[in-house]
Amino acid sequence: MEVPTSLARYATPGHGIAPAEHLLDLPGFWPAYYGPAWDEFAQEPELFGADSADVDAAGEALYDAEEVWPAFRIPLAGGHLLWIVHRNFPEDSGTDYLIAHPDWDRYAYLASVEGHFSGPGLSWPELVAVAESAPAGAEGVRDPARRLLLLLPAFGDADVPEAEAVERISGALRSVEVDGGAAPGLAKRLLEQHFWEPPTWTVRRPSPLSGTTARPSPLAVCDGAYSPRAVPLARGITAEQEDALADALTGGRSSGQPAER
Repeated sequence: MEVPTSLARYATPGHGIAPAEHLLDLPGFWPAYYGPAWDEFAQEPELFGADSADVDAAGEALYDAEEVWPAFRIPLAGGHLLWIVHRNFPEDSGTDYLIAHPDWDRYAYLASVEGHFSGPGLSWPELVAVAESAPAGAEGVRDPARRLLLLLPAFGDADVPEAEAVERISGALRSVEVDGGAAPGLAKRLLEQHFWEPPTWTVRRPSPLSGTTARPSPLAVCDGAYSPRAVPLARGITAEQEDALADALTGGRSSGQPAER
């Protein structure tokens, strides 16, 4: 079974992982993709310009592929790659959100949408920055609207600017042919995550009273009870790699350089 090199430590013997960006063009893709997080959308396919047969076909392509798991690639700044993998074990299925890099000997675990959920994996500023910062020429999903919509199930933030978020998500939905009149209401529903309470995100700073000389992590952490990001991502990578990862999650802008478009 073929497995991307960067996911070698994630992969399970007997199962392959294959890029599946072509599935994004299926008429029922979005209600099927959102099914694990917002199952009601499968009963309202017309919101997405689809019908129930379209949703069934897309769901089969996403969730019935047990031998070779479909995955979506979201390239980030600095050579990082965010993978969305449909882990289709018959009795332990879920959608995993991971970040990998060619220079790492591990992967960073963002979130899982499944019965034993884990998340969130992205704050609102990170979600927006990642959506808008596809490196030029990279393989995978480069359209900002599709990147945003794909990552919504892994997002959670107590400090979302609601009006801005509804406007931004509505625009992304319209770009995938959701009716303009229905898009704002649908956007509001997509902001209501059923798995976890929205957490608060912070970047930890050293305390002047602690006396420690340890370098603080530049990576945001949250106070979510079920989130892998209650601690800094990809622990064990070097300080330089940590800086580069933080840069990738801010759209490649933390170094002061504009992200490629």
